[in-house]
Amino acid sequence: MPLSSFLQGPFGDFLYAVGFSVEYTFVCLFRRLRLLAHWLRHALGRLVLLALRPPVQAILDFGVALRSPWRLLSGYLLPAAALAGLLFLVHAGLSLPFALRVEVNGQTVGYVASEEVFDSARSDVLARVNSARELLAASGETTPDWDLEPGYTLAISEETMTESEIANEILRVSGSEITEGTAVYVDDELRFVTTEGDHLRQYLNACKQPWDDPADSTKQVSFVHGLRLVDGIYLTDSVVSYTDVLTSLQANDGADLQVQVSQDVTEQQEIPYDTEIQEDSELDFGKSETVQEGIPGQEAITHRLIYINGELTDDQVVDVQVLQSPTPEIIRRGTRLQSGMIGKLGTGTFIWPVPGYKSISRWANLNPGSGFHRGVDIAAPYGTPIYASDSGTVVAVVNMHYSWGNYVQIDHGNGYKTLYAHMSSFAVQLGDTVTQGQVIGYVGNTGNSYGNHCHFEMTYNDVLFSAYDVFPDMPTWNPNF
Repeated sequence: MPLSSFLQGPFGDFLYAVGFSVEYTFVCLFRRLRLLAHWLRHALGRLVLLALRPPVQAILDFGVALRSPWRLLSGYLLPAAALAGLLFLVHAGLSLPFALRVEVNGQTVGYVASEEVFDSARSDVLARVNSARELLAASGETTPDWDLEPGYTLAISEETMTESEIANEILRVSGSEITEGTAVYVDDELRFVTTEGDHLRQYLNACKQPWDDPADSTKQVSFVHGLRLVDGIYLTDSVVSYTDVLTSLQANDGADLQVQVSQDVTEQQEIPYDTEIQEDSELDFGKSETVQEGIPGQEAITHRLIYINGELTDDQVVDVQVLQSPTPEIIRRGTRLQSGMIGKLGTGTFIWPVPGYKSISRWANLNPGSGFHRGVDIAAPYGTPIYASDSGTVVAVVNMHYSWGNYVQIDHGNGYKTLYAHMSSFAVQLGDTVTQGQVIGYVGNTGNSYGNHCHFEMTYNDVLFSAYDVFPDMPTWNPNF
C-alpha cells in the first residue's frame, strides 16, 4: 500500500488526534501562564504604590508647606519649638536646688537638704527643751510653755544648714532665753548642758589619754557609752554647773567614763594541707608512696580586740584573707596482697595481719602434750603496722598483760575472734568498729616476749584453731623482705 494511502487511513486519523491534543494542551498552558503574569504585574504594581504613597505624600505636603509659610510654621516649626521648650523646662526644673524651708510660728529659720535632717533637728530641739523642763521640775520651778513645733515647706535654695545649725536657729527664734553651751550626750541621750564645755572636754581627753596612742593607726579610743560633747545654742534654764556634770559622770564608779579601745591586729597563720589516699592494686598491701608532697598554705587573720579600761573583753575575727592555698599531700597506698595472704575458713575471710613480716618463727601448736602454743608468732621489725585481719568490733585493748603485753582482740560478729599481742602501741580504742585492713597497732616486744613480733590467735566460738588452716601457703620467710 502506498504511504500516502496509509497516512490517509485510520493511522493518519490517530496521528492527527494525538497532534491536536498536544497542541491544545500547550495552548491552554500558555494562556494560563499569560493570565498569571498579568495578575502578578498588577499585584506588584499595587504593592509598590502602597509602599511609596506615604513618603510621596509627605514630600508633596512639604512642598505645599514651602509655598505657604504659615502652613510650614503651624504644621512643623511650632510643634518642634514646643517640644524643645518642654525639654528645656524639664531639664531646668530638675536642676533647681530644691530644699525644705523650716518655719517656726510662720517665721523662716533656714533651709535643710532633706526630711531626715529636719526630723533629726526637731528631735534635737525637743531633747534640749525636755532637759530644761526636767531641771526646772526638779527644782520646783514653773515650766514655761515653750511652743517650738517647727514645720517645713518645699522651696528653692542653694544654701542649706546642718542638723545642729537648724536646731540652734529654731531656738534663736523661739523668744526664749538661750545661751551658747555644750551638751553632754551619753548613749545618744542628752544628759546635761554646761557653759564650761572647754573644761569638760579637757577632762574627758585626760581620761582617754592613758589609752590613746596617736602614732598607732590601728587603735580607736572612745567611751564605752558613747560619751560625746556637742556645742550649740541651748535654753538657759537647762544649764547646770560643771561640778554637777562631773559629779554625775563619776558616779557608779565612773561607769559613764569607761574608756574602750578597739584595735585591729593581723597575724599570719598556717593552713594545714589535706592528705589524699589513692589505693593502688599494683603496690603491696601495707606499703605506701608519696606521690606529691603536701605544702601548708598561709592566711592573714585580722582580729578586732576590744579593751575596756585596759582589760581585754572581746576578741573577734573580722577578716580572713588566703595568701597561699595549701597543696594537698597525695599518697599511693598498696592494696595488693601476696599469694597466701588471703584465707577463708567457714564463713570468715581473713587477711594476713602483718604483710610487712620478716619470718614466721612458729605456728600454733594446739596439742597439750607437745609444746602447746596458742597462736602463730610473726616476726617483724619494731613499729611495723598490724592490720585487722577482718572487720569487726574491738572487744579488748589491754595494756601490759603479764604474758601478751599490749594486745588487742577483735570480735568479727560471725563466731570468729582474733587476738594480736606484744604490740608496741595501739591505734584503736575499746569499742571501735574497724574494717578489714585497718591499722590497729604496731609490732613490739612487750609482755613475755624475746624479740619484736606479733603473736596472732584465731578462735571460732571461743575455740582456738591454727592460723595455718587459713593461710597454708604463707611462706616461712617473706621473699620480699
